[in-house]
Amino acid sequence: MRLKLFVLASMWFVWGCASTSQDITAESGKVPSVEQLVHHHYNLEMVDGVKLSDMLGQPLEAGKRPDIEFQEGLRLAGIAGCNRFMGQGTLERGALSMAPGPSTRMACIGELAKVEQLVFTVLNEGALIRIKDQQLILLHQDHTLVYQLADYVY
Repeated sequence: MRLKLFVLASMWFVWGCASTSQDITAESGKVPSVEQLVHHHYNLEMVDGVKLSDMLGQPLEAGKRPDIEFQEGLRLAGIAGCNRFMGQGTLERGALSMAPGPSTRMACIGELAKVEQLVFTVLNEGALIRIKDQQLILLHQDHTLVYQLADYVY
């Protein structure tokens, strides 16, 4: 019994030392309701723990950076990488998914093409969704996308 407690305590200590404030897990933030998402716009900031600007080697200008917008009825629209997309979102048991819908078909190369494919994979396969501070976090089984609130100002 003491050995089990020692092993558990050791594992907890090692896990605690290995964790950082940048760690993003399913416990990060709160599960949003549809009402908390609709009429909000987010810009993609991080992909699998790497800042988008670092991944691409430069920041993207507004209107060309990957983003996501939540519209009435949980319709989703945005830029995945090079191409615009739209589709019907579903929010069930803390997970967001999007049925594939229309998108533009512009050529996409390099790292931005990889980002685009990840965004489509995460949205189409579904991911746990969390809101923390002004960040929207999508936790897919293989990838984590972190978006920053960037509502339009009228």
